[in-house]
Amino acid sequence: MTTTRVLDRAARAVSFPAPRPRAALRLFCLPYAGGGSVEYQQWAGLLPDTVEVVPVHLPGRERRFREAPHTAMAGLVTELAGALAPHLGRPYALFGYSMGAWVAFELARELRRRGAPAPRALLAAAAGAPDGPRAPAVHDAPDGELVAWMRHLGGSGGLPLDDPRLLAVVLPRVRADLRVTETYLPAAEPPLTCPLTVYTGDGDEIVSPGEALLWGPHTGGDFRLRVLDGDHFFLHERRAELLGHIIRDLEV
Repeated sequence: MTTTRVLDRAARAVSFPAPRPRAALRLFCLPYAGGGSVEYQQWAGLLPDTVEVVPVHLPGRERRFREAPHTAMAGLVTELAGALAPHLGRPYALFGYSMGAWVAFELARELRRRGAPAPRALLAAAAGAPDGPRAPAVHDAPDGELVAWMRHLGGSGGLPLDDPRLLAVVLPRVRADLRVTETYLPAAEPPLTCPLTVYTGDGDEIVSPGEALLWGPHTGGDFRLRVLDGDHFFLHERRAELLGHIIRDLEV
């Protein structure tokens, strides 16, 4: 891959829907499996002016639709660390939802290995600890079973999952993202030093509040657990409540 193409990929990996050059902190936001940036673009108008929301765009969707999605954590995190590096000149935090929580965690560790500034905070939502219990793998399930799984969790994002043309576009990226998480095994490294806040839904069938507590040993900084009403996608159901917690936890 040429240097120009690498730079183009890096530029497409982040966006600034509401630039705030005087903001005290940048909040990089990573999506759930198969998800995109629409939710986070809306956050830009809902968080205070002290926070600059920066959605992170993964390959295989939206502005990066023509790029092949990653299927392994290492390659994804290596790419994203390079993409974020030019934007770490001010304090920043990482927020990740479901798959994005593990990506954010590994991204913080990769940035540490590169000698980059540590995040002001790591915010992990709807995900158990990376070394905690795992749900059965579904990335290689038949299409019908995978669609049923998505419907059950409410993870379609309002998309009509009975449209074959849409499924032909959506399912490959969902499978790729699920392969990232379901084949991921965290290496043994020292805990992070930044504050770590974990958000979970009390009705989440994938991760219980007890399992969310297993994140605690992954930081030597302050650790908080926030339990919200809702299932795995409280991101949509409890957006106002979640954003209220985020504002307080970022302390900006």
